[in-house]
Amino acid sequence: MREQPRESPRQFIGRESHYLWGRRYLLRVTEKHEKPSITLDHRTIRLTVRPGSSTEKRGDTIHAWHRSLLHQVVPDMIHAWEPKLGVSVSRYFLQRMKTKWGVCNPSSRSIRLNTELVKKPKDLLEYVIVHEMMHLIEPRHSERFFDLMNRHYPKWPEARRELNELPLGAEKWGVLNRKFADL
Repeated sequence: MREQPRESPRQFIGRESHYLWGRRYLLRVTEKHEKPSITLDHRTIRLTVRPGSSTEKRGDTIHAWHRSLLHQVVPDMIHAWEPKLGVSVSRYFLQRMKTKWGVCNPSSRSIRLNTELVKKPKDLLEYVIVHEMMHLIEPRHSERFFDLMNRHYPKWPEARRELNELPLGAEKWGVLNRKFADL
């Protein structure tokens, strides 16, 4: 990920391009005296903010929305793969990461996912989830690990290649986690 192209820093202004699930959307910004909100239509992300809101506040609103979208799909993907792999994930975390798409802690049975994945096609998110869950079976990137990946997710080399060719965002970094039971 260190060598991947990066997007220019987002300013969260009208007509700026943003990606969601692998598709490009134009941002439309409306200023109103109401709680910030986001709606999505065919090709537009509509961001409503208070008049005079800062770039940082607009970005925080978008990032919170991104996390909420991930929280809507990640649990179902994990639940779908647990019986296939014969593993159980106790918790997952969402975090902006500079150098990884995901991390697994086998001892706590938890996985950590990069929030940038919301910008990539959903099948690439699924690949990262399966990859991290596979570490619950085989903690290292050993020959056994890749044999298991080939057996359970044979298209992983193509997914990995595609994921590592797509540009990354240029953002500040922080952590947000959520217990699986909180959903």
